[in-house]
Amino acid sequence: MTDTIAHLSLDNYADVLALADIVRATAHCSACGPDSHPVRTDALWVLHDRTDTSLRSPELLCAHHAAEWQRSGWHPAGS
Repeated sequence: MTDTIAHLSLDNYADVLALADIVRATAHCSACGPDSHPVRTDALWVLHDRTDTSLRSPELLCAHHAAEWQRSGWHPAGS
């Protein structure tokens, strides 16, 4: 998914891991926080700012928060 106005894109986390040859079974949603239950990687999405070439701060979103982002453009960091 892409928000062309904010220059943000949302990519499937499992696909990114597969392309990078990294294997991990679970991770935490950035919006749910580190104390939340871990989510399977095939159910996480990566939100990153395409204008930031460093890619140092991508956000991992569960399906709930990815859907919220897609509907409203909400950002976990509040920006």
